[in-house]
Amino acid sequence: MVAEVQSIIEIAAPREHVWRALTDPALVPLWMGCLRFQPIAGHIFYLQPDRARRDSDDVTNAIACRIEILDYPRRLSFSWGFPDVPDTFVDIRLRNIPGGTHVRLVHSGWDQFDDRETEDVRGGLGQAWHTVALPRLRAVAEG
Repeated sequence: MVAEVQSIIEIAAPREHVWRALTDPALVPLWMGCLRFQPIAGHIFYLQPDRARRDSDDVTNAIACRIEILDYPRRLSFSWGFPDVPDTFVDIRLRNIPGGTHVRLVHSGWDQFDDRETEDVRGGLGQAWHTVALPRLRAVAEG
């Protein structure tokens, strides 16, 4: 069985502040490195790992994502479309805790692939979500 990518962090800010950092088109690029984000179900945005292309709004070789669920202020889910392969899915849930917000991210859909084919990708994404994106989300929300 192919494991989901999961990451959990706690943010010392109210859930509504974290939601704003998670969904405000001016703030999302600060933590997720994306282009053309709009908090509208069905909207397509792009994750552009190439900084020069991101700076010039170039979506060449970007990862196309479609917003699936917007449930203020609890949940954001979106598809993650690697070129030429079936989509995977990112689900981010926010829960109030004393002193802030519990954030749980699950990147799923890997069971449609052979475990060996995705092992490096899943490991890299797990590392990126846990050590880069979610800490940046924390910085934006707490800032």
